[in-house]
Amino acid sequence: MSVETETLGLRSRITCPHCWNTFPPAETLWVSTHPALHGDARLGNEVQRRFLPTRFDPSGNAIDSHGSSCSDVACPKCHLVVPRAVFEIPCLFYSILGSPGSGKSHFLATTTWQLRQTLGNDFKLSISDADPAANRLLNEAEERLFFNESPGTLTTLPKTEKEGELYQPVQYGDQTVWYPRPFVFTVQPLPGHPRYEDSAKISRAICVYDNAGEHFMPGGQSSISPATQHLTVSRGLIILFDPTQHTKFREACQGKTTDPQMDAEGRSHRQDQVLLEAANRIRTQAGLSQNQKYTRPLIVAMTKMDSWGPTLWPDPIASEELIRPSSSGRAGLHRQMLEDVSGEMRKLMSRYAPEFVNAAEGFAESVYYIPMSALGQPPVIDPETGMLGIRPADIAPKWAEVPLLFLLNLTSGGLIPSLTTRTR
Repeated sequence: MSVETETLGLRSRITCPHCWNTFPPAETLWVSTHPALHGDARLGNEVQRRFLPTRFDPSGNAIDSHGSSCSDVACPKCHLVVPRAVFEIPCLFYSILGSPGSGKSHFLATTTWQLRQTLGNDFKLSISDADPAANRLLNEAEERLFFNESPGTLTTLPKTEKEGELYQPVQYGDQTVWYPRPFVFTVQPLPGHPRYEDSAKISRAICVYDNAGEHFMPGGQSSISPATQHLTVSRGLIILFDPTQHTKFREACQGKTTDPQMDAEGRSHRQDQVLLEAANRIRTQAGLSQNQKYTRPLIVAMTKMDSWGPTLWPDPIASEELIRPSSSGRAGLHRQMLEDVSGEMRKLMSRYAPEFVNAAEGFAESVYYIPMSALGQPPVIDPETGMLGIRPADIAPKWAEVPLLFLLNLTSGGLIPSLTTRTR
């Protein structure tokens, strides 16, 4: 971008959502558009060349060496395309982690879909894809679950692999480094928002990641796969705790749920080890001592509430009670209600998974336990494949958007306000 940073309203430092390198706008690379300029040193022969421009057209877009105007910009370190929104508004990074099979892909797809409804209808905020091409895989997941042309047919989302479309290879000399693909959104006030006139000040970009659960297992990260380095730039963490993967929770729900994942011989993971590994990486990368606690919020999202909730939490709170209009006409989160629910969930966790509570509260100063269900229904076994699936027509998310809404409430500087009066 040009050197006229203040005139263009650009931020003084940019954090790349791919490799987390920080750089001033003047070092931004541009993506060439002329067909003859194929081949990039970092990204291979199939992509357009990146370059540092010396000429710009009247609209402020760079002109490549063959005279073509360009629009896409890229990080000077990894050369991957950076959404232009993050050059103009602050970017909030949030990390989502969990063991293999805990439901991160379903959680992300359902959360973003629910936010597209809730933010506009209740909070007078727009949410849009900062880069639709980069968000393509997440949008496809939303379509599979909520716009499926065969809503009565079993479907599922593919498991996130350690490499593949959700990861991007970048070449540094003889070494290939795989970075996770970020999903980036912009959140801005709509007309009717009490701070609509301050849109430039309160708008935010939100960046989240869908890492394979294996990346959070001990030994799952290396110099060629720094897949979880975003943990140290994140404003808060969401860790998925899956009760169907915990023996004690399954024992408590035996014979009281139709979820095949609750079978006595179901899969189990030491989910506390995932959190302890993440804590170790954060401490190492941030230079924290072993007795220093993480000072940003940690949300424990207790997934698949539809399976264990009727047995262990028979008095759930409806979303309408949690999200209520305020005096300003837009909704707010009942903070006290959330904290009360967190206290109830902590009692459950302390009873059935005390090792996880110890890991969470030994690492972070502020820990919140939030129940949720991405699908609202237990999966069923496909008789043809033996795989678990869900019929889109049956999907009814419960509190799926609440963990991220709560993080926004805690860290975004007022985008999601609090209501402190308890109405229940």
